[in-house]
Amino acid sequence: MSQDNKARDFSKAAKTYRENAIVQRQMAKKLVCLVFDFCGENFEKILEIGAGTGLLTENTVKTFTYGKLILNDITNNFTGFSDCEYIKGDACHAEFPNDCSLIISNACFQWFLDIGAFLDKIQKNLAKDGVLAFSSFGEQNCRQFSEIVHTGLKYPNYKKILEKCNWEILAYEEEIQTLYFSSPLKVLRHIKSTGAMISDNKAWNKGRLKTFEECYARKFCDGNGFELTYNPLYIVAKPR
Repeated sequence: MSQDNKARDFSKAAKTYRENAIVQRQMAKKLVCLVFDFCGENFEKILEIGAGTGLLTENTVKTFTYGKLILNDITNNFTGFSDCEYIKGDACHAEFPNDCSLIISNACFQWFLDIGAFLDKIQKNLAKDGVLAFSSFGEQNCRQFSEIVHTGLKYPNYKKILEKCNWEILAYEEEIQTLYFSSPLKVLRHIKSTGAMISDNKAWNKGRLKTFEECYARKFCDGNGFELTYNPLYIVAKPR
């Protein structure tokens, strides 16, 4: 997906994201708690990457004491926070300030084409004792949808990449969460509403929708409804 298309899709989903990002909201809260447990609450300079609509930002502001807050996203500032420095642009190419005490990100890194290169890039932006904390997803994420439509993100092995890029992992947790919907169409709408729809350049006409609904109902429906798996993971790390 091109950067322009990504920015367009995320901008379109800004109004619907907070209502539909059920798992991402929980992830933001858990990530901040993990940072608090391992690193404390005082940070001189915090950089948030992929701030989106501010789910992580509001937990960060509420939990930590800091001197400066810098927010980044590929879109305009939809966080609702103005008492910050905002850097608009693709995080893989944007220029970030140095000496950050904490670089933090929620449900964003899976979009980067070369996460290893990005991890190398941001090492220089950390202070001497600074830490990186991020949440993302494992390979089971949205597996039902990907199996039906034959498209989706390829989720990297963050542990291996961090070790290869000379990072020390301070904390690592992984979860499986299942959401249930009343119809396959609502699964589709949920994914689209979070801006996470991966385009395969095929139109969603009536025939394709019917095939999608029939296949989803046959494979991924139980007594609770139509299931969609999320596979959140959480990492706190520092350069070696």
